[in-house]
Amino acid sequence: LFTGEITASSESWERPSDATISHLVFDESGRHLFGAADGGQLLWWKLRDGNPDAPRVASAGEEITSLAMLLGGRTLIAGQADGTLSAWFTVPRTDGSTDKELRRIRTFPPMSGAVTMISPSRRNKGFLAATDRDQLGLFYSTSERVLWEAPSPLAGTSAIDMAPKANGAYVLRKDAIVALDIDNPHPEISLTALFGDVWYESYPEPDMIWQSSSGTDDFEPKLSLTPLLVGTLKGTLYSLLLAVPLAVFGAMFVSHFMSPGLRSMVKPTIEIMAAMPSVVLGFLAGLWLAPRLEEIFPALLLMIVVLPLLLVATGFGWASLPARTRNQLPAGSEIFPFMVVLALGLWACVYLSEPVEAFLFAGDFQAWLLGTTGLPFDQRNAIIVGLAMGFAVIPIIFAISEDAFSNVPQNLVSGSLALGANLWQTVTRVVVPTASPGIFSAIMVGFGRAVGETMIVLMATGNTPIMDWSPFNGFRTLSANIAVEIPEAPQFSTLYRVLFLAALLLFILTFVVNTAAEIVRHRLRERYGKL
Repeated sequence: LFTGEITASSESWERPSDATISHLVFDESGRHLFGAADGGQLLWWKLRDGNPDAPRVASAGEEITSLAMLLGGRTLIAGQADGTLSAWFTVPRTDGSTDKELRRIRTFPPMSGAVTMISPSRRNKGFLAATDRDQLGLFYSTSERVLWEAPSPLAGTSAIDMAPKANGAYVLRKDAIVALDIDNPHPEISLTALFGDVWYESYPEPDMIWQSSSGTDDFEPKLSLTPLLVGTLKGTLYSLLLAVPLAVFGAMFVSHFMSPGLRSMVKPTIEIMAAMPSVVLGFLAGLWLAPRLEEIFPALLLMIVVLPLLLVATGFGWASLPARTRNQLPAGSEIFPFMVVLALGLWACVYLSEPVEAFLFAGDFQAWLLGTTGLPFDQRNAIIVGLAMGFAVIPIIFAISEDAFSNVPQNLVSGSLALGANLWQTVTRVVVPTASPGIFSAIMVGFGRAVGETMIVLMATGNTPIMDWSPFNGFRTLSANIAVEIPEAPQFSTLYRVLFLAALLLFILTFVVNTAAEIVRHRLRERYGKL
């Protein structure tokens, strides 16, 4: 500090190599060194405090004539003497060990001539390449696209470089330089990137992933719509599993078995349920139902088994009463024993939840599920969405189905009863086939309602875009993804346009389903309309 003297120290390491090394490239962290050797060999050294380990060797085939690292320092681009360009990065070994290996991930169509220069983009995962035959090509790694390929504007090209914003490039010769404009706003999109398996950087295998943003500038966008399509169908499936049986059988009971006085109260009550705002249902499902169901989930499993058995037993008990006793009771009074039994059954299932969990699931259902099946239990899962969205879909399916049952000509019902059939046989063998077009339309309308639902799935799921049909974890739907992402998507960006594509897919899905439903309904009407 006072004398101005400077002390310098240096260390060096030597690592012998049997091959002649022609290219060396560091990654951005400085902890990995990659090289190209004669015979088409790729070498990878791990650096420990600057000291390289023994190299790991991978064979690229033809002689390597150029080498470069893409933005982020994870993908290595190798150009070869036969014009081939390939993308490499380190992945776990296939033998199950914890070590990694350098593996070829993508191979681009060969260019004319040996690849002599590679200029990576400083904005994305694209790169510019040139050959010894003055051929230029623009490529993108993630989408595996050849974006442009043409002869170089300068013969005898000696250097190339992409502009910092990837909107231009420069081609140099000893006595001239040419600037190229690049208009390529969405290079990361392809059909494979949107709907197929893509091997992303740092992932052990190809996968379909939605991850539109990250915390670093070298982020590789993952815009696969397949997990969102699967999530949309998953939420719809679980909601219809609850809604369709309850709504259709409820409509059948109300229209042909319930007393007229009680029907005049029950039918409007169920139809008013359709006016319940979905945001309220989502709020209750996510913040009230989900944590409580997590605590007493074995009770739900008990209900699936116990409640149907209790209802069947109550029906047999009611039927075993003397006809004189049943006839003395007011019309419609048979529903009250069922309501009492149902309420007691619900209470008993909740009360027995803890003992059943201790007896069958070692006192912890979530731990038992993970240890036995390997499935994690998320608090906001598909079952919660099925209950909440099923509650929202039931009134729609019920109203249309009830109208279909009620609109069956009375002469068909009277004729069946006059021929000796009882009411149950008449309803199941005459009324249901005749009303089947309307019932099918009701189910399809409910399907469309569930597919387009936004607020319930937004608030009652974890909004995790995963490819899994397990009922114990969450998902993300197309509609919820649009609601989450569109406020933060830069206008006219790739993400912005992909979200509009997601909306178009949602429209196409509902349009195709409704069209198919209308065709089936028309054929059912032609088949049963002559009864």
